[in-house]
Amino acid sequence: MTALVRENKERKEIMKQAKLKSIAEEQAAKMKTLEEEMEEKKKVAEVEAAAEAEEERKRKEVNGESSGTTNEEAAMEKKISELIANLSLGKNEEAEMYVPQDERDALTKELAAIENPLERRETEEEKKLEWKLRMKREKKRREEVNRLTAEVAKVRDCRREVQAQEDISSKMDKMLGYFEVLSEAWMEER
Repeated sequence: MTALVRENKERKEIMKQAKLKSIAEEQAAKMKTLEEEMEEKKKVAEVEAAAEAEEERKRKEVNGESSGTTNEEAAMEKKISELIANLSLGKNEEAEMYVPQDERDALTKELAAIENPLERRETEEEKKLEWKLRMKREKKRREEVNRLTAEVAKVRDCRREVQAQEDISSKMDKMLGYFEVLSEAWMEER
């Protein structure tokens, strides 16, 4: 019996690891497509900003204004740079917000030490995936704790109901009903 339970647990653990691996691969693919989209948006925004700046410069030349940078141009450039920065903020940053600052600093130092840009990017993406996975595991653990807490509360309620019954036969009926519920739950977990 214990061998079956152990084997069942091992099988569940292997399945769980396979699921986590597939989720990580899916997330990596999603991240890659998101990064590509962000790069495209960033390039489009830069091209639009350059075209706008060129139009503004031409308009000023036509009006006889100086070609120096004005307050309007500086404000426009600031808005454009903020817009580009906001475009690059994606789901990775959401996961990073929950990572302690010292871990982020350590990653920054580690990335600075890597000279190869591809290796640097790979390391960065790997860390971000690791952080996301940790965040998802913590969320799953909290959900499991909440589920178990609710089940414990149900069992306590059942016990109170059984204890409240005065007649032995009604107590037995209640207990049999709860055993059926428990056996169904146990079968679902298998």
